[in-house]
Amino acid sequence: MLTVSRLYSFLDHKHGFNIHFLEGQKLIHDLALLHPMKGSGFAYFRNTFLGLLPIVFFLKPGETIGLYIDSEDPYFRLKIETNSAGHTRCLLLPEEFNSFPMKISGNMRISKITPSQKMPYTSVIEMKDIETKELINKVFQDSYQTNSEVIVSELSDQSVMITKLPSLNVNSSLDESASRSEFIKKNSSFFHDLFETGTDDIEKIVKAFEDKGFAYLGSRQISFFCPCSKDRMALNLRGLYSTDLEELFANSKMIEIKCDYCKKMYELTREDIDSAT
Repeated sequence: MLTVSRLYSFLDHKHGFNIHFLEGQKLIHDLALLHPMKGSGFAYFRNTFLGLLPIVFFLKPGETIGLYIDSEDPYFRLKIETNSAGHTRCLLLPEEFNSFPMKISGNMRISKITPSQKMPYTSVIEMKDIETKELINKVFQDSYQTNSEVIVSELSDQSVMITKLPSLNVNSSLDESASRSEFIKKNSSFFHDLFETGTDDIEKIVKAFEDKGFAYLGSRQISFFCPCSKDRMALNLRGLYSTDLEELFANSKMIEIKCDYCKKMYELTREDIDSAT
């Protein structure tokens, strides 16, 4: 039985790097059950999912972030939403999407909601023949403006994000000579071996990083959670069909509606929609 996925955080004191390791095997297992795509389409979904979720580390308590990709070439819509507690939901449309695009053109929107702000902070990145493997790194560099890079494993459902810290965030004995690319190259064998092992055991993961000289900062669970409900679905329908409810129920006293994120089905009556608040 797979354990709940976790995002682990470590610190290299000497060279000034944060390392965030996502153990995502349970997540990808559940993703496959929720979104039963096949072949290359699911592979793209998986890679983007594992690449983005280390961003949870940057979220303060109560914050939520959404990544929305509107690709025109090839055509698809990808939505991934997660919060500081690691509660995550996602969807890829069309549902029969079954290709792994090497390059993408369109727009990518990153929206962050904080408890103290009524309106979300939103940034838009234009994509023009961007290589798929660079898309997530572009989020960190252009939107979050961090010196970060994500590596998604091809051996296991895991990923690692490396962030070069500014000198003020580490001790005075910092050796700043190592660049992000040099650090990754130096530790590539370690990351490869960790991915190849594919363990989801908390103690083994922490020990592997500590044996390498990295200080363990903590971890948090990452799991699927959808806040949909019958009332929310009814309220959404009331907004969409405020002047067409008679037509909506012309052939039946009850309609079925499915949540695009978690695939849960709801049965709604006209009374459910009228009373939704």
